[in-house]
Amino acid sequence: MVQPCFGEGDPWQSLRALKRGLGFVFIQNDHTCRYGELKEVNNTDVSIKANQGDVLVPKADLVRVRSGFGGRSVANDNPNLPLFTLYSGRSSWADVLAFAHFESTGHPYSTVNFSLRTKDGRLHKGFLSKVTAEEITLTDKVGTAATFPKEEIDQVDYIREKPLSDTQEFYWEELGMGVIFDPQLYPRLFHFGDTMPVTLYQSTLPEENSAVTCK
Repeated sequence: MVQPCFGEGDPWQSLRALKRGLGFVFIQNDHTCRYGELKEVNNTDVSIKANQGDVLVPKADLVRVRSGFGGRSVANDNPNLPLFTLYSGRSSWADVLAFAHFESTGHPYSTVNFSLRTKDGRLHKGFLSKVTAEEITLTDKVGTAATFPKEEIDQVDYIREKPLSDTQEFYWEELGMGVIFDPQLYPRLFHFGDTMPVTLYQSTLPEENSAVTCK
C-alpha cells in the first residue's frame, strides 16, 4: 500500500490527457457552466467547441470539468456529482468530503479509489473507507486499512476511469459480454491505461471550500 512518491502531481496534466472531441461541462469561477467538446489544452487556457461557437476559458478561471452526458443538465444537488469530476482547479477538503456518500462501509460492492501523498513524500493507494473533516482512511487490496490525519497530508487524488464518448459509454453499459467485440472498449475492459487521477486537495495551496454549482 505504501511506496515512494516520485515527483509532484500537476492537476492540469490530467485535463490535457483527456481525449479531444469528447463533450464535457466546464465550470468557471462565476458558476457559468458550458457544455462543449474539448478542442485543445495549453499551459494557460482550454478551448472548447460550444453551441455558440468556440470558447476560450483561461486556466485561472476554470474551477471544474465534469462529465457532459451529451449536454443533459444535472441537478446541483445530485449526490453523484463528485463521481463525475474530471478536473478541479482548486484545493478543497470539502471536495474530498463530498465522497463520504461513497465510503465502502455504505457501498460494500462498489468502491471508490483514491491515492494520497503524505508530507513525508510517500504515496498511499486504496479505496475510500472513511473521510471526515479531520482525517481519511484508505483500505488496500488485501484489506489493510490506514488512517491519515489531514495535517499530515500533502495531496489527495480521486482515481477514476477515463471518460468514453457518449456512444461508447452506452455500449459499455448495454453490450455486456459483447464489449469483447469492440476494440475501442479494450482499454477499460482490460484496464490498460484506463484510469486517471483527479487532484482534489493540495496542502500547499489556499483551501477553497465553497460549493461548485451551475447558475
